[in-house]
Amino acid sequence: MFSGMISGLHSAVVKLRDFEVGVRDYTRLLGQAPHRIESDVRRGTRSVLFALANMTLELRSGLEGAVVPEGAKSGDERFGQVGIRLVCEDDDPSALLAARGVRIASSTDEEGVSEGALSIRRWRSHRIDARSSRGLPVELICGEVFEPDATGGTAGSAVEPAARIRALDHVVVMSPDPVATRAFYGDGLGIRLALDRSFEERGVRLLFFRVGGTTIEIGGRLGSEARPDRSDRLGGLAWQVVEIDAIRARLVGEGFDVSKIREGNKPGTRVCTVRDPVHEVPTLLIEPPS
Repeated sequence: MFSGMISGLHSAVVKLRDFEVGVRDYTRLLGQAPHRIESDVRRGTRSVLFALANMTLELRSGLEGAVVPEGAKSGDERFGQVGIRLVCEDDDPSALLAARGVRIASSTDEEGVSEGALSIRRWRSHRIDARSSRGLPVELICGEVFEPDATGGTAGSAVEPAARIRALDHVVVMSPDPVATRAFYGDGLGIRLALDRSFEERGVRLLFFRVGGTTIEIGGRLGSEARPDRSDRLGGLAWQVVEIDAIRARLVGEGFDVSKIREGNKPGTRVCTVRDPVHEVPTLLIEPPS
């Protein structure tokens, strides 16, 4: 069934200018060690993976000294938040997506080899054509065989669970044409639209697509003429926490620049903004209603 083809958010990808510093900072931000460090020699990348309750955060950098074939290069030299990966239950969704007006640019078998070659992670990747995804790097991940390393992860963390990041609440996408973006995620990918609402006092229209226990939040300006010629852009990550007072106190004590806690837009929520160091990714912490 088409509506169940996309079952979750696989990972958010962040490209780092300084890999070692970025990994260290995100280890402190999340309150846990990475559960896997791996290299993709074909693409010339090195990645660190953090497993959260409903998705994975992937920190990525170029692999020093790698010679990458022209066809394997990503072509994306941006830093910060650079991609969204979705879990796809169909090994070959090309015909189904084409019938919905979504084109796949490439389909490849991928693998990542962990440090020390202790395990190999294999998956099939379908990259959505940028003209279909409104300029964003969107990738569908199928048939993943994942063998986590024996060390790392939250089990080895000295941080109390209350002061850690638990899960991803939502990923933000800013759109100059919300109608077209709604068509891509809803009609094209078949992700459920939970809410489409305009907030006159804030001057924004927000669309919330729910999938696999997290949300893709689309934001557009009210009163602005739609610009289908302009690409969407990634607007940050909002992390769900258990006790916002505890995690804010920990982060401030570790030298992070964090705003004061305030009421969130959703009734009963409390939020704060982590301003630095977040490595070019707008970052929000959210405590759900009790």
